[in-house]
Amino acid sequence: MLIYSLIPARGGSKAVPHKNIRLLQGKPLIAHSIEISLKCPSIQRTFVSTDSEEIAQVARNAGAEVPFLRPSELAQDDTRDLPVFHHFLGWLEQNRVPLPDAIFQFRPTSPSRSVSKIEEAAELLKKNPEADSVRGIIEPGQNPYKMWTIGADGFMQALLSIPGIPEPFNEPRQSLPKVYWQIGYLDLIRTRTILEKHSLTGTHVLPLKIDSNDSIDIDDEFSFQLAEFLMERRGSTI
Repeated sequence: MLIYSLIPARGGSKAVPHKNIRLLQGKPLIAHSIEISLKCPSIQRTFVSTDSEEIAQVARNAGAEVPFLRPSELAQDDTRDLPVFHHFLGWLEQNRVPLPDAIFQFRPTSPSRSVSKIEEAAELLKKNPEADSVRGIIEPGQNPYKMWTIGADGFMQALLSIPGIPEPFNEPRQSLPKVYWQIGYLDLIRTRTILEKHSLTGTHVLPLKIDSNDSIDIDDEFSFQLAEFLMERRGSTI
């Protein structure tokens, strides 16, 4: 199976300025994702998609391929991941680069990956030809069956319902359906899912359970400092 990785890293970041190239344990944040990708036997090529020449140069120095700069219209606050992947695959086709069978998405904001988990995802997809993708998940700290919305009238309404259970929000947590939270640790998507189903998940999604200790997602100053703390405490990269 031909597998590439794509690390999307736009230049704009309001919560943490220059987040993707800010130093984390002495190296740019994006370098953690690049280095782990380069170590994986299942991944043939590691690409970075960015609109920033500064990020591009940092990524090249870390060993990634950055053969293009992403158009600014695909690097906005509300830009979804799918058009970024369509742009990447379009570039591969235009430049006659062999399309991969599948693509890992490694978000720079999740620096705590391991080679063994990435290889587990690759094997999972290989053994299940009917699968559209593999997604990293953890057990969440809160159960959505105990969550509420607030209506226009100011009264609360249960977010979810369960047939046969009139008030799931009053049920013991152990009696509620088991749920999982998707995280940025990894996504592994078949190329045909992107091109034919125009989706980064598809309809047949395999779970890859991740240890919650490895699921940190950097999206603000606090989580950045938390990542620094965890790495210092463990004495190695998380």
